[in-house]
Amino acid sequence: MANLAGRARPLRKETLQNQVYRELCELILEGGLAPGESVTVASIAEAFNVSPMPVREALTRLMEAGALTVISGRSIGVPTPDPAAFEDLKNVRIEVESTALRWAIANRDAAFEARLAALLEEMDKAEQNRDLKAHIRTNYEFHFTIYRQSGSPLLLEIIENFWLRVGPYFHALRERGNLRVSNTHHRLLHKAICEGDATGATEALAQDILAAYDTMAETLLKAKAAPG
Repeated sequence: MANLAGRARPLRKETLQNQVYRELCELILEGGLAPGESVTVASIAEAFNVSPMPVREALTRLMEAGALTVISGRSIGVPTPDPAAFEDLKNVRIEVESTALRWAIANRDAAFEARLAALLEEMDKAEQNRDLKAHIRTNYEFHFTIYRQSGSPLLLEIIENFWLRVGPYFHALRERGNLRVSNTHHRLLHKAICEGDATGATEALAQDILAAYDTMAETLLKAKAAPG
């Protein structure tokens, strides 16, 4: 059972359902809930200092989006995706995120490029320290800094729904080499963005997604083949 202490902030009483929903989204996107971990309505309500009702409503939205599922009894966790559906998600991600990337390049400015450079440094430190959770958080912020620069809230919402499904599986990238490969792709992506090279940037993004997918898909296949 996942311990939410230190990972969740108590919430104010206004628009509680939306607040709980956003906080749970951030928790998932930043790697705060890994496959195999589970939570309950009661544990979330206690962590956020709210009643169970807005928690149930937020969890229902996340389950409808395919980000969470009932694991057993009252426990809710990350669903195990079908390998074919996971590959479909990979292919659609490449297409949609590449579109956001091209729009971001068209809107780039010095502050945007500098923010990406700072995040690259943070990911390098996370890789050197073998800090997977820090790398997952910073990887999320790096990509979404790009997608926000596209200037399209609707495109950002679509991509976030993809990441709610795939984000927890970044925990499969446990080996030091996986993080190094990821950082290499990110450096190539940043370089291409700064040069206004949309073709090179989309290629780097696709390679980043594909490399992560190969490791995550292998982990899924092993889990599916495991007895019990």
